[in-house]
Amino acid sequence: MKQTVEKIIKATAEETARTVIQRQRCEYGINLYRAMERLLRSYKSLKYLVESANEYCQLPPERSRSVTTAIGGGGGGVRDRDDIIEEAMLARTASYERTRARFEELDAVIRQFENREEFIVIRMYYFGEDADGNDRGEAGALTFEAISAELAGKGVIRTEKTLRTWRTRLVQEMTVLLFGVDG
Repeated sequence: MKQTVEKIIKATAEETARTVIQRQRCEYGINLYRAMERLLRSYKSLKYLVESANEYCQLPPERSRSVTTAIGGGGGGVRDRDDIIEEAMLARTASYERTRARFEELDAVIRQFENREEFIVIRMYYFGEDADGNDRGEAGALTFEAISAELAGKGVIRTEKTLRTWRTRLVQEMTVLLFGVDG
């Protein structure tokens, strides 16, 4: 009997949480397709950030040593400088771990599509790569017209409309995989 009650409580809590999240998304007008597009545009930067954990976890340059931090508003005590640095390092490390975990989710979704013919549009439009997969650097992402022209130069003839359709379909599928049914 106890397990049944616990299962009912757990199922109810999970369904309530799902409903609250769904209502919040509707209330705040979160467009998950656009969120997925922002993640795709940020993918290369996020990848670099995750690969350079040491840089991420570094503290900013030190400020004046003559400044101390008081505990609470009344200034009842002074915190040790080493404790403050340790706290800041722990916070940076926790932030890095959250970023890394979310990036790994995004990366897993993207990897499911990278062998599809249509994925070239994602690479060229969002990742700023050329048709061969090389980073375009400062030149950045291409327009659909430029993508069509570059692919035509490689012997792959696709209209802008086809490329846009590929992009939309892939982003929609990725959105569902990353955000679930709400996507």
